[in-house]
Amino acid sequence: MRKSILHKLFLLTIIASGVLQSCKNDSYVLTPTPTVNQSFVEEFDTAAAAVSRGWKFINNSYPRGGGVWQNGGAFISPIFSAYSQQGTFPGFIGTDVNSTRTPTAADAAPYAVGTAPQGFISNWLISPEKIMQNGDKIIFYTRSQLLGGNSASDSTDWGNRLQVRINKHGTDYLVGNIRPYWEWLYTNSPNSAEDDAGSFDVVLLDINPFLHEWHKEVPGTSLVDGRAFSATTNIVAFPTKWTRFEVTISGLDKPTLGRFAFRYFVPGGDPNNGYASGIGIDKLEYKSVNY
Repeated sequence: MRKSILHKLFLLTIIASGVLQSCKNDSYVLTPTPTVNQSFVEEFDTAAAAVSRGWKFINNSYPRGGGVWQNGGAFISPIFSAYSQQGTFPGFIGTDVNSTRTPTAADAAPYAVGTAPQGFISNWLISPEKIMQNGDKIIFYTRSQLLGGNSASDSTDWGNRLQVRINKHGTDYLVGNIRPYWEWLYTNSPNSAEDDAGSFDVVLLDINPFLHEWHKEVPGTSLVDGRAFSATTNIVAFPTKWTRFEVTISGLDKPTLGRFAFRYFVPGGDPNNGYASGIGIDKLEYKSVNY
């Protein structure tokens, strides 16, 4: 009898020990591994320095012009000062309406209805790869360039637009094919085409999606499309002074190695007869959640 009781106690001890050991070994499943802090600050002191830190510039406009993302002040006249000056150059990065050019007859045929249409700006500034999480923040400053307007006393930005997008599928630079969308906008075809942004298919922010023009002299009429502009439309137009924007990353299933991007996106942008002047971006800060 004594041996039977001792045997049962011995078995119970082994079982309890196994259960406790199993719980101990499985604890890592219940506690997610913390993501390494991905926070960084990009001053865009020079375009070359940004490239060396992993930034990528892709001009996907149609037709493609000579405008690229470059040192602020290299293209903007009159030059505006940086928000945060950290280099020998003006200290910010930017691009302008010359991202595209006025289409020729060869560009337009056989798509144009009547005369050649306007160009189409889709110019990308893509971040280094980062492990992104829901709740991470992208903070940056941006403003537009002012040029001559409807009269000697007017100035305008001619309507600018900027998107912040993420690639949650991986670390590639695929930014899609904008030409089918451009063709559809200027044809009588009943078929439609979607804006193709490639792997960067999640939009986190869209500044001035309706291309409102800022004008010093209000009220008045747009020389591009005849729309009336006023003090009210100035409020929703692209900012003409350095303005802070904060974007929160969302829509991810889990921490994801990917990239975010700024897209200078102006359908109908054209250096001769369309929208857009130029924009700058400065003092970008990426903040990992919980850091």
